[in-house]
Amino acid sequence: MKKNRILDKNQIVVACLFFICVLLIFTIFFISNRTIPAAQDTQSCVTREDVAEAYAFLGQDEAVESVLSGSSSDKVFTYGEYREFLKQLHLWEAGNFEGFLDWDDRKDEGVSPDVLSESRDVVAELFETRAAEQEQREEPPVAETKPSVPQVDENTKIRVLLLQNGMPVANEIRFSANETYSISWGKKTKEKKKNQVICAGQLKLAVGESAVVQSEKGEVYLADEQGDRDTLGYTGSFRITRYEDGYAVVNEVKIEDYLYGVVQSEMPAYFEEEALKAQAVCARTYIVTQLMQDNYPQYEADVDDSVRFQVYNKAAPDTRVVKAVDATRGQILTKDGLPINAYFFSTSHGVTSGREIWGLSELDYLQPVRGNKDTDMPDLSDEETFRAYIRESDADDYDAPSSYYRWKATLDISDHLSDVKTLLRGIDEIQPECVIIRDDRGQQTTAAVMDGWKEVQQLKVLERSSTGAVLRLLIVFSDGEVELSNENYIRQVLGVWMDKLQDKDGSPVKSGDMLPSVYFYVQPIKEGIVLFGGGLGHGIGMSQYGANGLAKQGADMKAILEFYYKDICLEQLYCEDIT
Repeated sequence: MKKNRILDKNQIVVACLFFICVLLIFTIFFISNRTIPAAQDTQSCVTREDVAEAYAFLGQDEAVESVLSGSSSDKVFTYGEYREFLKQLHLWEAGNFEGFLDWDDRKDEGVSPDVLSESRDVVAELFETRAAEQEQREEPPVAETKPSVPQVDENTKIRVLLLQNGMPVANEIRFSANETYSISWGKKTKEKKKNQVICAGQLKLAVGESAVVQSEKGEVYLADEQGDRDTLGYTGSFRITRYEDGYAVVNEVKIEDYLYGVVQSEMPAYFEEEALKAQAVCARTYIVTQLMQDNYPQYEADVDDSVRFQVYNKAAPDTRVVKAVDATRGQILTKDGLPINAYFFSTSHGVTSGREIWGLSELDYLQPVRGNKDTDMPDLSDEETFRAYIRESDADDYDAPSSYYRWKATLDISDHLSDVKTLLRGIDEIQPECVIIRDDRGQQTTAAVMDGWKEVQQLKVLERSSTGAVLRLLIVFSDGEVELSNENYIRQVLGVWMDKLQDKDGSPVKSGDMLPSVYFYVQPIKEGIVLFGGGLGHGIGMSQYGANGLAKQGADMKAILEFYYKDICLEQLYCEDIT
């Protein structure tokens, strides 16, 4: 009897162990079924890499990878994670996903390839429809016989792209204001204390999203990495937008407030009042013409704040500048009812030019003028005539007080060869008609051949305009040559080699990245090459130092403008009650 009782106990233990094993197997099977459906194994589920590949067509790799990095598994991508992925990219609400609403019930299941393909097609169709609508919106209207001046008033806002170290975007943007300010993005609006620095990254903007920063009582400004103020204050607002490669900042500001920052940055505030007023009219005319263009559609901006358009907000407005802008409020220059191209520049060498130095057609109101009381225009197209002219100076020239009226630049053509080649290749890609490349046999060839060229041997002026501008410059290399045209490109290339720059009195001046002008002649010396020249800037339209010289002799704003722009009208766009 005792032995049987022992056997009964062993049987009970075995039975219990068997029951526990069965329970564990059932539990494991049940849990695994909650993650992967019965007819589905890990081999039939998509991964994060599959999702990234499926949505590569968006062109938003950075945003896609950022969202995917938050998923829990490297092997199986669940419906819950997929739905969150679409929501964070702002695709769920925009797409028609009514047929996928059962995802909530299957949030822990792995997504099947068929579902990924079907949902991806929904998003693709959405984007194709938007692209078609955009193309239809951008179809150019039927051209009128005479385009009209854009509707501009004192409340018109200019959208200025603020370049970051010369680039449209930056990896990070830091901003603040000198008074309390607000940040609005999505459905959020937050108030911030004055001088509290915020990083754009803190806003967690998705690619394509924007935030608006503004201060009702103060001005917004940009800050550096240490949080210190890095720019002057800006009126209006900042629109900060995230792109694939960083953040862009656009200052939206009323046209007259914009001009305060432009005139001060473009012309010294100590210049004569009538010269400042002439500058204000030119700057206003220029920005009105830019409103008729489409300069920065990708950043939704009209202009940037560099010399490519008009230098903006690089110096605080002086009271004299504010007075000049206010005195000309709403006034622009027109020809036949349209705003003119009111080009202006710093200093002439005694004569201004037409648009031939850019290879563009002439405009009848942009005729070359002699910058002094002598109305006789010299013909400076001959090399020897120009050399004799530029070696002399005329105290009667309106531009004579400028340090850049005459200058001397020393070039070191033995240095920076790779930089020059890179620049020439870039110009060749953008505007190939301005770069003609020939091999050592004189045959025209491609930019790739320059890779093997070892040194520069000579610079030679091939053609000069009647106003003395170098139109075509020959750069002779050891194994070939490059014929370069266009005022801007010539100045850029020679600026790379510029080792030293001296003003009209022989004093050293900061050389910058560009040659002062294309009004020069080439003089080889033992140590390299010297350029003797005159003027600062492109030389087309109104000379700012010339305008100041005219004002010193009693010319008013209207007389100055009519001196540099022929047969134009001074038109009042708004504020007709100016006294």
